Amino acid sequence: MEGWIKLYRKIAENPLWLIKPFSRGQAWIDLLILANHKPGFFYVRDVKVKVERGQVGWSEPKLSERWGWSRTKVRKFLKDLAEEQQIVLGKKSVTQIITILNFDECQKKEQQEIHQPIPQDGQQQDSSRTAAEQQQDPNKNDKNIKNDKNSLFRQRFFSVLEIFYFKNFKNPIAVTNAFFNHYEGVGWKNAHGLEIENVESVAENWDNKTTEGINCPENLLLKWKVMFGILKNNTEHYNKFLRIRPARIENGILFVRAKQNDMKLIEDDKKLLGVWKIALLKSFGKIDIKYEIDKQLV
Repeated sequence: MEGWIKLYRKIAENPLWLIKPFSRGQAWIDLLILANHKPGFFYVRDVKVKVERGQVGWSEPKLSERWGWSRTKVRKFLKDLAEEQQIVLGKKSVTQIITILNFDECQKKEQQEIHQPIPQDGQQQDSSRTAAEQQQDPNKNDKNIKNDKNSLFRQRFFSVLEIFYFKNFKNPIAVTNAFFNHYEGVGWKNAHGLEIENVESVAENWDNKTTEGINCPENLLLKWKVMFGILKNNTEHYNKFLRIRPARIENGILFVRAKQNDMKLIEDDKKLLGVWKIALLKSFGKIDIKYEIDKQLV
């Protein structure tokens, strides 16, 4: 089989992709996904670690947790790849850097359009307009800039909310608001005063100081996560489900908590209900839904 495909890195967040344990082939592709597409850095115990394009800065313990493997299996797999001259393992210091050989051959050069902002709510960017046309009405340019900023903020907000939601925080919306309030206050800089380049990675390490406890049993959340992944791939309105929460299953009934207005948003969207019905069946089998008013949600 010849040819190649572009694999969008967002697949790494799909619950179907993250089902454990990984296969060896899946782990290899995962390394390609995790590899930096441009030079960057991160901190480990206050030590700045540089990561170049085509390098992975994940330690054996983190890969072990991600892939559902023992550390011994991870170590042997990486050693096998090194012996096959697929990767080069850096010397261990505060962490180990994995360099993927011939990364550009595997991944190809990213096209410029990949880095353009993702249109939101079905809105497409009109690249056919000339600069002269845009300059005819300065107010339109101002509105476009404002809309782009609002769209980017909305995309970033829901991305962080999704992370906190599936960390099983009791009130993920409150935690997300606290997160944004904090970093808006410090100008989106980290503890070292450096600009934050990857908001999602910061959110992954954010401590929940807003609410205590968990939302629901982990096994229930795992099924809900699979359901959410199906929704995410089949409807642009999947973010509505970050406003409702699974609570428990009793006697074949799935109890879902939400504010009344958020329940109504879903109930009024007949097309969305159809997609949800399919996603529920694939994730939970035949099951009934019952809503509960949730006074804790903001």
